[in-house]
Amino acid sequence: MTLLKLLEGLEVRRTGPLNAEIKGIAYDSRFVEKGYLFVAVRGFSVDGHNYIKDAVNRGAVAVVSEMAVADVTDAFKYALQDKVAFIEVTDSREALALISAAFYGKPSKDLSLIGITGTNGKTTTSFITKNIIDAGGKKAGLMGTICYITGGSKMIASHTTPESLNLQRCLSEMVYNKMDYAVLEVSSHALALKRIEGCSFKAAAFTNFSQDHLDFHGTMDEYFKTKCLLFDYLDPEGTAVLNFDDPKIRPLAKTLNRKVITCGIEEGAMIRAENIREISSQQSAVSGQGNPPPFGKGGQGGILKSFPSAMSFDIQTPGSRFTVNSNLIGRFNVYNILISVGIAYSLGINEDVIQQGVQNTKPVEGRFENIDEGQRFLCIVDYAHTDDALRKLIQEARHLTKGRVITVFGCGGNRDRTKRPLMGAAAAELSDFAIVTSDNPRNEDPLEIIKDILKGIGTNNFIVQPDRADAVREAVAMANEGDTVLVAGKGHEDYQEIRGVRHHFSDKEVLREEIKKLLADS
Repeated sequence: MTLLKLLEGLEVRRTGPLNAEIKGIAYDSRFVEKGYLFVAVRGFSVDGHNYIKDAVNRGAVAVVSEMAVADVTDAFKYALQDKVAFIEVTDSREALALISAAFYGKPSKDLSLIGITGTNGKTTTSFITKNIIDAGGKKAGLMGTICYITGGSKMIASHTTPESLNLQRCLSEMVYNKMDYAVLEVSSHALALKRIEGCSFKAAAFTNFSQDHLDFHGTMDEYFKTKCLLFDYLDPEGTAVLNFDDPKIRPLAKTLNRKVITCGIEEGAMIRAENIREISSQQSAVSGQGNPPPFGKGGQGGILKSFPSAMSFDIQTPGSRFTVNSNLIGRFNVYNILISVGIAYSLGINEDVIQQGVQNTKPVEGRFENIDEGQRFLCIVDYAHTDDALRKLIQEARHLTKGRVITVFGCGGNRDRTKRPLMGAAAAELSDFAIVTSDNPRNEDPLEIIKDILKGIGTNNFIVQPDRADAVREAVAMANEGDTVLVAGKGHEDYQEIRGVRHHFSDKEVLREEIKKLLADS
C-alpha cells in the first residue's frame, strides 16, 4: 500500500517522497525493515523520536512524528527531507492506530466488534460472550488479559488490549480466518492511549467500577471518564450494556446517546437475575457437565460435600423468562453472565443459544480457580488485585467455608499506591488470617510495598512473608480441614517480575507442590 493511501483522511503535514510502497509498520526502531514506515511514539520511559535516525538507517522510507522536520537535529534532517517521507502529526498514537487500521484493510468493518470494559470481570465476561456466539454457529475471535484467539492461532496476551498495530493485525487475522465477531477486553490504558482508534463496536459493555490504576489516571473521576470513552466508539446503531446495580454506572443509561440495555439483580434492570441457586458437585445443574468433587478422591468427608460446583438462576428480559445453568459460581459471576446475556440480547441471539453458551463456559483460568489435589481444605487462586475484587473474593470464600479463610496477597509495584492500604484493610477485616507478601514488585522494593499495605491493617491477624512461595507454603501448612486458602493477585500469570526481570512463578504450581507434600507426609 502506498504512503499516500495510508494517510488518506488524516490531518498531517507531509514532506519528501510520498508515493513509496509501505511494506510494514513499526513503532520500535529495532523492528524496522527496508520499506517500512516508522511511527515515533512518546512512551513512559522511552521516546521514539530519539530513534528516528536508527529507523531510517534500518530502511524506513517514511517517518511519522510529533516533531516538525525542522526540529530533527543535526544534518540528518536534510538527508531525511531528500530520501525519506516525513509526516508531522499532532498525536503519534492516534496516527499509529489509524494508519495501522488502513494498512490492514480496516478489518473492524468486516467484523462485529464487542468491547467490554470495567475494573473487574472483563475476562470472564469475554469468554462467556464468545461461547454464546460460538453456540449459535457463528465464529468469535477474542482478545483479552489471558490470550488472543484469532481463529488461526491462540497467543498468550502481552497486554489486556494490545497496542493498536498489534490489535489491527489480530483483527485482520480474524477476518482472514472468517471470524464473524471479535470480543475485546478494553482497558482504560487502551482507551487513554487511543489503541482502539479506527475501530467501531456493535456492542460496548461496562461491567463494574471501583478503584484501580490511579497511578496512571490520577483521580477516580478521570479513571471513570476514560472508561466511558469506549461508548464513543459505538456504531450509531450500536448498544451499550450496563451494570444497573453499580451506582456509578447506572446514570449512564440516561445520558448515553445510544441504545442501552441494563443488567442486574436489583429491581429496574431490563435484564434481571432471579432465584439464584447453588448446586453441589453431586447434583450439578449442567447436564453432562458435572464437575468432579472439589476435594478429589471422591470428595471425602461430609464437611466438604456442600461445596457448590455450579449454579442456576432465572433471567427475566423485557419479553421473556428463561433459566441458565452455569459451571461458574459466585455472585460476581452472576453479574458476568448477566452482562454477557445483555450483549447477546443486543445482538438478537435467541434464548436457546444463550442457555447453551452459558452452559458451555468452564471456569476461566486464574479466576476463582479451585486447586484440588485431594486435600481436605479448599484452595482458590484468583486474579483479584483491587480492594473491591479482594473483598468480593473473600466474601464468596466465606460463604463456602465452614472453617477459616486464610488469604495470601500482595500488591504490584510501580502501580497505584493508594489501593495498597485499602487491600490490606479488606484482607484483614474479612479474612480470619492474612499473609502479606509480594506480588509483582517490578522496580520497587518489596518491603516498601508491604509497608504501604500494612498502613491499612488495624488488626493483628496477619503475618508478613515477603517471599511469595514461602507465603503460599505457610498458608497450606496452617490450613485445617474445612478451611479455605485464598491466593490472590496473580491468577493465571506464570511469572513474577522483580527488578524489571520476569522469573517463572505460578501460584498454582506452588500450591499443588505443597499440597502433595502435605498429603505425602500425612
